[in-house]
Amino acid sequence: MKRIHYGKIKNKIQSIILVVLIALLISVTVYSGEWPPLSVVQSDSMEHSSHFQWSTIETGTTVIVKKVTSPSQIITYIRGRETGFKTYGEYGDVILYRSIAGYIVIHRAMFYLSWNGDRPIVNGYTNQSWIDVTSSYVLLKDVGFTHRNEVIFISSFAGVSGYITTGDNNLARSSDYISSLNAYVAADQNILVSPGGKPFPPVNFSSIAGIARGDIPLIGLYKLYFLGATGSWSEENEIPAYSNIYLAILTVSVLAVIFFPYRRVIMKIRKK
Repeated sequence: MKRIHYGKIKNKIQSIILVVLIALLISVTVYSGEWPPLSVVQSDSMEHSSHFQWSTIETGTTVIVKKVTSPSQIITYIRGRETGFKTYGEYGDVILYRSIAGYIVIHRAMFYLSWNGDRPIVNGYTNQSWIDVTSSYVLLKDVGFTHRNEVIFISSFAGVSGYITTGDNNLARSSDYISSLNAYVAADQNILVSPGGKPFPPVNFSSIAGIARGDIPLIGLYKLYFLGATGSWSEENEIPAYSNIYLAILTVSVLAVIFFPYRRVIMKIRKK
């Protein structure tokens, strides 16, 4: 009777797993066109719920970064709402950009703003009933999963062109309410500032690292917990409920495949 080398079987299975993982990394890198091709989300600014959801960007989500070479490749909220194009539970693309504060921000591109003298030009605006454009602000009505109105004040960066960006959850939880407009302030360009106190300007295309095109839930938590252990991250309270349970299930499943007792199972099958 031919002898079965159980150790060789186990090694072969583990080698196959390793090859598959390497092939996936290469495929993702080629698709992305960027290095690194993945980015781990470290805050809850894009979450749609306090509980874990598969279809949105959450703390611990690993996002696949797709390189863009032309502004035409970025579909803003306004364009997406007109055409029905959605990503991560809302209209338009989510972009990753290099902020003046020195870190990467991953938020939704609401619209592209340019100027004709002192007159603002909102790309995609064609007198829609849900958009108001003035020289001092742009008002978007019924935005996001909370269906709030969002006002973006633009007079402070008159003459500066670029993308206006907002975190989905930043709008949903904003307490900066402008009663005269029945709208909330949540755009990065109105609420974020650099360590030096300088407000974030509209996002120039050259500052965009890419757009979010696919994601891997949960596994980014491994990195965040490591950063937390070294004192480089402290937003554990922003992790959605049940995320750790799902992460534990995933971890156990992977370890089970790697350390599965192949020899014992094969021996039982042979005895039958």
